Amino acid sequence: MGAAGTAGAVALPGMSWAAAGTRVAEHAADVALRWVETTYDLVLRENLSPPAAARVYAHTAIAMYEALVAGMPDRLPLAGQLTALRTSGPVRHKQHVDWPSALVTAAAHVQRTLLSFAAPTTRPALDEAEATAIAARRRQVPAGRVDAGVEHGRAVGRHLAAWAARDGYAGTVGRAYVPSTQGGASWESTPPNFRPAIEPYFSEVRPLVLRAADEVVPEPPVPFSTEPGSAFWQQAMAPYAQSKVNTDEQKAIARFWTDNPGSVTPPLGTPTGLPSGHWMLLGTQGLALGGARLDLAVETLALAGIALHEAFLNCWTWKYRFDLLRPITYVHRYIDPTWTTYVNTPQFPEHTSGHSVASPAAATVLTARLGRFAFTDHSQDVRGHRPRSFDSFEDAAAEAAVSRLYGGIHYPHAIDAGLDQGREVGATVLARVRTRR
Repeated sequence: MGAAGTAGAVALPGMSWAAAGTRVAEHAADVALRWVETTYDLVLRENLSPPAAARVYAHTAIAMYEALVAGMPDRLPLAGQLTALRTSGPVRHKQHVDWPSALVTAAAHVQRTLLSFAAPTTRPALDEAEATAIAARRRQVPAGRVDAGVEHGRAVGRHLAAWAARDGYAGTVGRAYVPSTQGGASWESTPPNFRPAIEPYFSEVRPLVLRAADEVVPEPPVPFSTEPGSAFWQQAMAPYAQSKVNTDEQKAIARFWTDNPGSVTPPLGTPTGLPSGHWMLLGTQGLALGGARLDLAVETLALAGIALHEAFLNCWTWKYRFDLLRPITYVHRYIDPTWTTYVNTPQFPEHTSGHSVASPAAATVLTARLGRFAFTDHSQDVRGHRPRSFDSFEDAAAEAAVSRLYGGIHYPHAIDAGLDQGREVGATVLARVRTRR
């Protein structure tokens, strides 16, 4: 065994632990990119809400980063920076660790805590994905290194799973919500689904970097009015009028960015891994285009995941505080009772638009780490959508936001205010999370 060896690790005869691959930067990013794709599939199977999905992506990406930070001497741990995360757990056999194995094991361990496994196929899919990834590592590197990586990943995963489980989300699940009856501006469940409010208490979840869930304050909605020609009436007329003139291209944009919850049980519809998953996949595509190594990949994905978590937390807090009715409710009541939207209206209040907050938050951190460049988004190919090309992440964020107008589900001001809100969330994440020494 080389001089770097420690008790408890097993080296193959003639194998030096100082061989190539002992530092995270020496590995390609593919294992991280593939695990994001695995996470997307798991989220789809579980039929999660948009905020709950963002929570899973964030804690998965944090686990990937923290499992590897001991092998990244030029990166800083997130422990000590994220709320209530004092440490990421012990670092064992640092010189021996196969870092890709540690990444997979830590991420999978956290996901077993965060995912409820409502779909009977989810847990087996997670177990199989982890086993397949570890088996592939065993074909590439000495068994002792993989074993050390698995041990390290489990230790980090256990610690981070316990931290995530204490974020308050469990206390928000299943609590009855009674919509307000205070005036005609209040949100009501919308056709055609007429389902209960989604995640009405998500504001109680512990922030990762925000001082409070409501720290970033968006512009309030336009003052409510039922008077024809009023500012609010014009806000409602905008999606109504847009629906009458949508081009095939605008309809394609609305479909591309719908990012609905999905399920492997009928009715399937067009299931996806939610808006946060779409943006995590955009991150993986940007990393792949740039030929990123593993250290930059886990850093970028962790920052993107944190930004998406805080964006949905902040957005949902204000949605239920403003408690504003959706365009379809207003239009049915005051303009045209026969109107249908191109995209079904989700079951939560209006202001601000979730896509419009989350997209620029993610775009801000992706641009900060990867730069500005043109790319084509192929993430929705498997869902039957034609790929779409963008000049930058900011360009993609702008299209994601306006897609909600084309779909008929948001007032223009909810989109514009949301874009400003999301940019501030993204900037706050970059200002408060230091990853570079």
